[in-house]
Amino acid sequence: MTLLLSERHDGLLILTLNDPDHRNILSADLSNALTQAVLAAGADPGVKALIVTGAGAAFCAGARLDDLEAAASGDDAAVHAVYRAFMTVADCPLPTIAAVNGAAVGAGMNLALACDMRIATPTALFDTRFLKIGLHPGGGHSWMLLRAVGWARASQMLLGGQGLRGDAALNAGLVQQLSAPDKLLEDAMALAAPMLETSRDLLLRTKATLHHAARSSHADAFAHETAAQAWSLGEPGFAALLERMRGEIARR
Repeated sequence: MTLLLSERHDGLLILTLNDPDHRNILSADLSNALTQAVLAAGADPGVKALIVTGAGAAFCAGARLDDLEAAASGDDAAVHAVYRAFMTVADCPLPTIAAVNGAAVGAGMNLALACDMRIATPTALFDTRFLKIGLHPGGGHSWMLLRAVGWARASQMLLGGQGLRGDAALNAGLVQQLSAPDKLLEDAMALAAPMLETSRDLLLRTKATLHHAARSSHADAFAHETAAQAWSLGEPGFAALLERMRGEIARR
């Protein structure tokens, strides 16, 4: 069985975790396949955006318990393969969307958090799960969760063990949109559609600017954006869109 399915729609790549019998658990093999696919997408000039989803009833049920047990004995290779997979998603230069079709648990929630945007079904579950199994959070989970939902909600989820579904996840800012299960991928593709109309260089530079702004002062972000905007003013795409807007204004 192919553990990771890849489907291309013009400039959009959909990656589907495909181990539904094991709730798409992040084995070393699946993690390595995901890492390689995301790296390849980032290097492919024809790909502008990436969607990650799961086959079957779950998005991703986290890491294998056997691998966690092995890590307790000093063999942490599989666990680090899991870390590498979702950190490769987090570091991907492309816009990324998690289409969360079911439970996103532990490392599976890390994978969802690693994406820039999240769309989910009303019954999708976001559950940190770490403390419930006597495990400290790993892989930068607290950093990503804190930035997604704020201190109080992150504390409630991580320390208090609260999982979020549907409207609660939407209200917390953990997901940006809810979708019916049979419309999830369609809606995720619609979310990505405007990105496919934008030049790849502009998309990648703008996402890089968001990362820069997250760790910068206002003045530093101002200087960075001023230089990047000056670059975009000289691009053919700007000139073409400017001409189109002038034409639309003239026809009004």
